[in-house]
Amino acid sequence: MESGSPIVPGTSGRRGATRWARLAVLVGLILVATLALLLSRLPPGLTRGVWLSAAGPSAEAPEQLVLVFEDTRGLVSGTVHQLRAGKQVLQWGFAGTRPGSDSLEISWGNDVTFRGAADLRQGTLSGRILMPDGNSHNVLFKRTTAEEVPGFLAQPELPYQLRPPPTGSGWEIAAPAEVGIDPRHLERTIQALTRGDAGLLHSLVLTRYGKLVAEEYFHGYSRQDLHETQSATKSVVSLLIGIALDQGFVESLDEPVLDYFPEYADGATPGWEQVTLRHLLTMTAGVDWSPREVFAAHGAGPPLFRKVLSRQVIHAPGSKWLYNGADLNLLAGVIFQATGMQADEFAARSLLEPLGITTWDWELGKTDGYPSLAGTLALRPLDMAKIGQLVLDEGRWQGEQLVSKEWIAESTATTSASRKEGQRHGYLWWQTNAPLDSGHSTVILASGWGSQFIHVVPDLYSVAATTGGNHFNNKNYAIGEVLVRRLLPGVEP
Repeated sequence: MESGSPIVPGTSGRRGATRWARLAVLVGLILVATLALLLSRLPPGLTRGVWLSAAGPSAEAPEQLVLVFEDTRGLVSGTVHQLRAGKQVLQWGFAGTRPGSDSLEISWGNDVTFRGAADLRQGTLSGRILMPDGNSHNVLFKRTTAEEVPGFLAQPELPYQLRPPPTGSGWEIAAPAEVGIDPRHLERTIQALTRGDAGLLHSLVLTRYGKLVAEEYFHGYSRQDLHETQSATKSVVSLLIGIALDQGFVESLDEPVLDYFPEYADGATPGWEQVTLRHLLTMTAGVDWSPREVFAAHGAGPPLFRKVLSRQVIHAPGSKWLYNGADLNLLAGVIFQATGMQADEFAARSLLEPLGITTWDWELGKTDGYPSLAGTLALRPLDMAKIGQLVLDEGRWQGEQLVSKEWIAESTATTSASRKEGQRHGYLWWQTNAPLDSGHSTVILASGWGSQFIHVVPDLYSVAATTGGNHFNNKNYAIGEVLVRRLLPGVEP
């Protein structure tokens, strides 16, 4: 045997195995590092970040779109958000496909389509937006983060912590506990709104016992912003008719409508002589509007007066309820003939200015001086709450009786022929129920498309006004669910 190191049985085999093990570990580490490097160079998917379009052509109010993708495996889905001047105005759900690895097609709303190419490495989506009217335009989306898009997030300071309303509103401010509201429930309610539980909400104003408890704005909106109240405008019109009655401009709700339109009497179809002001207020005129025409018949002033009065009255007035704004716009002519003032002038003198509402707009849709009464009045949320407080206080505001107690009671009561989505209808006011431990409580509601609401809850002596952009996302009534589930359990009866 040659001299050298002593041989221990099995030592050489173990050393060889150890070397191979170490080599395998080294190779594995190299493979992992290589794979990590390769993965780091792969472009992130569509679901990473948000996709912001370049600003629109208007320098005063540049419009942008934000795309948020939820799934990229074959079928594509997500939400598209419309922003204007740093405010998120509307949102839609979208769906589409990826025909190829670098191509994309999605659609939303009323047949709006984006077709383009996705360069995930560069973080861009480029293509064209095709409109349903045949027009189209080029658009470039760039990947960014939600925090970098003004107005995209509900509020920049999240998670939300309860804070008192800012001063200078003209309202007396009260801490929640001072008026019987558990601050934890209020904080959780607003946190739910910032998470999007009520869809795209722009504001919440809450009062109790005539004091301001909460005033919150979301998605870039502020106290000074006017907001179209949509069909909540109709409830303001109801107040105007009540004031006209109180002041003797209108003698009775049972006056025939045609008495106020002598110049159109020759063009009116048979049956209109039986339609009264009450039928307009209760939406029971019996006119032959189809479901499609109900939502398509827009306008104001003489052109609309002629159009409405030329329609057939096919149901006995008062017998059939049909929600529509066209018939209602006849009240603009009634107010003008009765008072000598256009409806917006009469509103300013008899309602808005006495309420201390100095910032408002009613120009959209105005024709020959007549404002549209179906849904174009723009107000601040704080002032919407004033209208709710006026109703809650049976027509009084700061000790002055602006509209009679009797009119408030009559106009907010349920009429016999109306039902819609679990709600009841009065004279252009809605009624629904809120569950309380002691039973159901009536909620008087001014209701506008997209979550423009004035909630008046007499049993709780409370008002909640909201504005939002829930026109196209099926979340119009989601705010009611949040208030019932989150806030109501924390309100003392």
